[in-house]
Amino acid sequence: MYKKLIATLSITTFLMLGLAWAEAADTAKVAKIKTELKGMLGGEEPDNVRATEMPGLYEVTLGTEVVYVSEDARFLMYGNLIDRVKKVDLTRKAQEDAEKAFAGKRKAMMDKQDASKTITYKAKNEKQVLTVFTDIDCPYCAKIHNEIPELNKQGITVSYYLFPRAGVGSPSFKKAVSAWCADDNLTALTKAKNREAIPAKTCENPVAAQYELGREVGVTGTPALITEKGTLLPGYVPANILVSKLEEEKAAK
Repeated sequence: MYKKLIATLSITTFLMLGLAWAEAADTAKVAKIKTELKGMLGGEEPDNVRATEMPGLYEVTLGTEVVYVSEDARFLMYGNLIDRVKKVDLTRKAQEDAEKAFAGKRKAMMDKQDASKTITYKAKNEKQVLTVFTDIDCPYCAKIHNEIPELNKQGITVSYYLFPRAGVGSPSFKKAVSAWCADDNLTALTKAKNREAIPAKTCENPVAAQYELGREVGVTGTPALITEKGTLLPGYVPANILVSKLEEEKAAK
């Protein structure tokens, strides 16, 4: 009986040591990957690095972006990692987790912004403020813009940040500047989104800063909708569905 107990304890101890060694080895690899990527990212450290179910492959989270890297940090890969046996898109799950984790940071960043620098279509009986990163030449941005009257009617104020997808200095950027600098930028933006010509204007404006802000909070395309809780809803969402989503989020604790 005593010998069996000693044998059992020895096996248990060996297994525990094995797990500890494996964990230490994995921690060392994660630390190495973080150091290597930190150099690539200009001193910024990834939000999270962890081993995947595929041997030798690590998942890296950068804000809301998910990429993969080899354990020696030599190979960097983009794309979706799919477990064919479990029939699970591991990347999509990781992206959803990253978005939830980043929402609080995004909210904090947006809360610091100067509301007077936005083009805002205010609801009379305001219940919520929806932040929208928009590109004047984006068809789906125009589609959601034309639904602002309905959103306003439901108590949702729409606050625009200008995000010309082609970047600073592009034709879309210049249109955004012209709309911002117009005497009546609400009307000018509506005209521009409806493909109507507006007078070219320049002035001190926040367009370049808003474009950079968009990239920092995870905007990769337009329209990009951000709720009061910092949740990013990418792409066009019909007004009736959007209202329901916003109400559900507000009601959730």
